[in-house]
Amino acid sequence: MSIVRRAVALALVVGLGLGCTAGEEVWRPLPGFAAPDFAAPDLSGSMASLSELHGRVVLLNVWATWCVPCLREMPGLQDLHEAYEGRGLEVLGVSVDRGSARDRIVSFVGEHGIRYRVLHDPDEDVAMAFRTIGVPETFLIGGDGTIVHRWIGEFDPMSPEVRALIESTLSDL
Repeated sequence: MSIVRRAVALALVVGLGLGCTAGEEVWRPLPGFAAPDFAAPDLSGSMASLSELHGRVVLLNVWATWCVPCLREMPGLQDLHEAYEGRGLEVLGVSVDRGSARDRIVSFVGEHGIRYRVLHDPDEDVAMAFRTIGVPETFLIGGDGTIVHRWIGEFDPMSPEVRALIESTLSDL
């Protein structure tokens, strides 16, 4: 391909890309931005949304049953749930397992002693709303609905740094 053709092709790609977002504000799931609202069923079939938790600090963990790093995080997430539930923290797991995996998720949650609220999002609406790039991915959301922190990949929910961040966020309630 000649240099001219490459330049024209690049110009078209860049132009088309800019045209798709020109004049629009591009939302990014970063600290300081408002978290998008979502709705997904919990494991009993009741719908849950982020907006119903307004005023509480939410630790939103996007995961899947087949994800080994997700499994390694879960005991720490359960410990956070137990330590901070009465102080205003809501640990919320969102499984992105596909299709009719609800029964498998229910079994998985029971086998691993998970007692925080778990939602099933087989269409990955929550993952798309938060623009996750994989699992696990976790967001700390303040009581005002603003994203405080984002962890991409496995993290230690009980590390001193994470607990200090949660303490600080809870103190803002």
